[in-house]
Amino acid sequence: MPLNNDGTVDLDELDRSRPSATVRRFWPNERDISGYVIRTENGWAFSYRVGDDDDEQLYHLETHRIVEGEYLTIHEPDGSTLPFRVARIIPLDGTG
Repeated sequence: MPLNNDGTVDLDELDRSRPSATVRRFWPNERDISGYVIRTENGWAFSYRVGDDDDEQLYHLETHRIVEGEYLTIHEPDGSTLPFRVARIIPLDGTG
């Protein structure tokens, strides 16, 4: 996900480099799955396949700072809400 220096989503770069907005979900005892960060009518979501049945909603992502140590809240398709701490930011150029 391309970020500005302040940790917010760089919307212009995101539109130019859509493949960089990827997500990998990994849970203990489940296979890893990969998907994309997409815009929805309700904001943003992690989506792993076509359709919205599996989408995990993220609200106000365009204004939320994504920085190490901060939290993102994911709204699961089953209605549960889970906080996740950003553990590491990897630059798009692969350094770091």
